[in-house]
Amino acid sequence: MKLLSRGLLLLTLLFSVSLMAQTQTAKDPQQLLVSIGDQLFSDIGKVNSQGNASKHEMSAIVSKHLMPHIDVKFVSYKLLGKHIKGIKRAQATGFISAVEHYLTMTYASALMKYTGQEIKFEKNNDVTSGDFTTVKTQIIDSQAPTIDLHFKLRHGKDGSWKVYDIVAEGISLLSAKQKEVIQRISEVGLDQVTRELSSK
Repeated sequence: MKLLSRGLLLLTLLFSVSLMAQTQTAKDPQQLLVSIGDQLFSDIGKVNSQGNASKHEMSAIVSKHLMPHIDVKFVSYKLLGKHIKGIKRAQATGFISAVEHYLTMTYASALMKYTGQEIKFEKNNDVTSGDFTTVKTQIIDSQAPTIDLHFKLRHGKDGSWKVYDIVAEGISLLSAKQKEVIQRISEVGLDQVTRELSSK
């Protein structure tokens, strides 16, 4: 689980793209990921200059600069797995909202632990198949082994690329969470899982 925790931290760092950068590089997923952090880390720097940012402040920054670049709806449907059959519209809407809240709070917590890891993109390595692509990166940390990461992006109908998964050292964070959510829904039901994700 330590690898997954580090992956979530690194996921947050790599998805930190300004809205302007997204507009300028919407057709190039690798450039989208390379254009990291301008507004996100600028805002973090501002709040940290007044003392360490609170989780509430960090979640507001994440909501503004990070979440627009994550395909929350696609992630939500993947997390539902077999339970997507027969789901009511209101339940789907509630679940998507809960997943967005869960991701926002998870990334906010991860950003509070940021200590300046180096991000290295492998040049011209993206593998595109239709509306999906993979971009390979490495995370270099002087205090820990280098981690290979594959970022999975999906091309939306609006022409933008959005991230839906990260594979850290062969482990898909989406698949790992999907197994947990599917099992939990089988145990307590969708409505209870939605409430649990909303309360994280």
